[in-house]
Amino acid sequence: MRSRRLLIPALVLATAAVASADTLEMQVRRARVSFKSEAPLETINGRTTQASGTFRVDPTNLAGARGTITVPVASLRTGIELRDEHLHGPDWLDAGSHPNATFEITGVSGASSLTPNQDTNVTLRGNFTIHGVSRPVTARTRVKWDGGTRLQGRSQFTVKLEDHGIDIPAIVEAKVSNEITVRIDFQAST
Repeated sequence: MRSRRLLIPALVLATAAVASADTLEMQVRRARVSFKSEAPLETINGRTTQASGTFRVDPTNLAGARGTITVPVASLRTGIELRDEHLHGPDWLDAGSHPNATFEITGVSGASSLTPNQDTNVTLRGNFTIHGVSRPVTARTRVKWDGGTRLQGRSQFTVKLEDHGIDIPAIVEAKVSNEITVRIDFQAST
């Protein structure tokens, strides 16, 4: 009787382990997040390498893939110190009140699985949060899995500043676009 009481929980645990054996819990090891504003009078490029994140993905079944990439807003740099101060300030991204920008991945379409050592094009669905406002986005993404425990990729999507409660002052509207292209290059592993 005692062995039966031990056998049932052991079978339940073994079944759970087999069901999740292919799912990889990954940490973003390297990431570069960049953005581009193309306005009539000026193109502004910014970037950071201080992004972090996690992915939960089964390369043989992408349906349940999830993840989050977080960027400290104060780490964004455009190459001009005064512009960076304005960007981080209360009139723009307000890093003091909203210290992070986040891309939360809630779904994947375009491919059902990844083939080892081959680029795969997918569309990531999720929510992008900046300035305290979250909006749904879809990101064109190219991803490559090494067949083991590493994943790398590049995602790109467009956001509108006005959708996130960021108003462009009239004095600079010819220099700052309302539509910003965001690109995320990442490497993740278990």
